[in-house]
Amino acid sequence: MATVIEFQSVSKYFPDGTLGLADLTMKVAEGKQTCLLGPSGSGKTTVVRMLQAALLPTGGSVTLFGASIDSPAYRKVRGRLGIMPQGPGMYPDLRAGEYLDLAAQLAGTRGERVRYERVAETMDLVGYLRTRMTELPSNVQRRLALAAALLGDPDVLVLDEPTAGLDQDAANDLKTYVGRSVRVRTSLLCTHNEAEGEELCNEVIKLRRGRAIAHGTWEQVRGEGKPRMRVAARQGVDRLLSQLIMLDYDAEASDGGVLVRLREPERETPEMLRKLLDANIDVHECCPTRSPVETMVEVGR
Repeated sequence: MATVIEFQSVSKYFPDGTLGLADLTMKVAEGKQTCLLGPSGSGKTTVVRMLQAALLPTGGSVTLFGASIDSPAYRKVRGRLGIMPQGPGMYPDLRAGEYLDLAAQLAGTRGERVRYERVAETMDLVGYLRTRMTELPSNVQRRLALAAALLGDPDVLVLDEPTAGLDQDAANDLKTYVGRSVRVRTSLLCTHNEAEGEELCNEVIKLRRGRAIAHGTWEQVRGEGKPRMRVAARQGVDRLLSQLIMLDYDAEASDGGVLVRLREPERETPEMLRKLLDANIDVHECCPTRSPVETMVEVGR
């Protein structure tokens, strides 16, 4: 199976010294729906910005269809890539239809009105085309951004946290459209939400502190290993997840709570709860999950 996206020993240091990626090696194969799973700050958006050629690696290589992002050949293959960024900008002076027209020009599809109309219909945007972008409901804004990514009929679709910040109803609505889009092409879904990733993708790359620590199907990655505790707090998922990651726990958001992997739950759970209490996190739920466990299948092993 051909490799579409490849990161080989990629590191990225920003001017202030912040480490974005640390020796990241990963591949996305043609026809696969791959989830890049990791908490905020793990390097997901850095990966996306490199694929946009907006960032270059400090070390290592990044290729798309075999073309390096710092080569002249990349400009040609970049047209085969559609990207839905995290929090896409909503221009107050543009209507939805004008934005799609601009996106079509940038994708080189301005004259292909049939494709423009088909994408608008597929995303159920026809009734919103004369509405200003900033006046659209949040889930419709995301559908508009997804439509723009699809206008060039890309071979590869990359989505960066598409449902982040949406309430559950809006997220469920958007996932319907995302699911239709990713299942018919090679795709890379970047998310911190394990349940969302498993729903939409057939394999997963786990990212921690800029490094891939596991890669395989969900069945391969989940096996006889660390038990998982489901934790929920009054402060919400984002605050709880951020604190657990800061405390160096292996944790991911999932369905209104956070899944934490502990090697010895009976010993480690009380200690974890004390640390959360000391950080003024009000835990109101902490229990083992039914799904047994997960093992780390290291990349390249």
